[in-house]
Amino acid sequence: MFLLALLGAAIALYLTLAHWNYLSLTCGEIRGCEEVAAHPSSRGFGIPGLEYVPTALFGVLNYLTLAALSFVRAAAAGKHAASLAARIQLILVLLAVLVFAYLTYLEAFVIRAWCQWCIASSLVTVLMLPTLLLTKPVRSETEAP
Repeated sequence: MFLLALLGAAIALYLTLAHWNYLSLTCGEIRGCEEVAAHPSSRGFGIPGLEYVPTALFGVLNYLTLAALSFVRAAAAGKHAASLAARIQLILVLLAVLVFAYLTYLEAFVIRAWCQWCIASSLVTVLMLPTLLLTKPVRSETEAP
């Protein structure tokens, strides 16, 4: 989970830096990154007032939060904090999957272009879901076996 979160953070950071023109946005084989990046949804999810914040920055923050929660789970194994961190991770990943479903819908049916980096970030998030669900739940010290 920790490694997936770091990979997702790296992808989202690249997209954020490209949005701010610190890096060039490269598309590779799949063309369409520029069209996706130009769409209003790439800036604050298209919400008025958030247009100066790259949507990918929310991804960076989410992935870094997930990485930090993975660290908490590992450091506090068997404690209430680890169980709580696991629950928060699951909620954040479920929300991220819903956001990516919406953004992928926009790419497919509204923008009609694909961003390979967005797809990669979506795949990382989708892989997090079974990783969390298949991870043995952590029991707190106060729970019965």
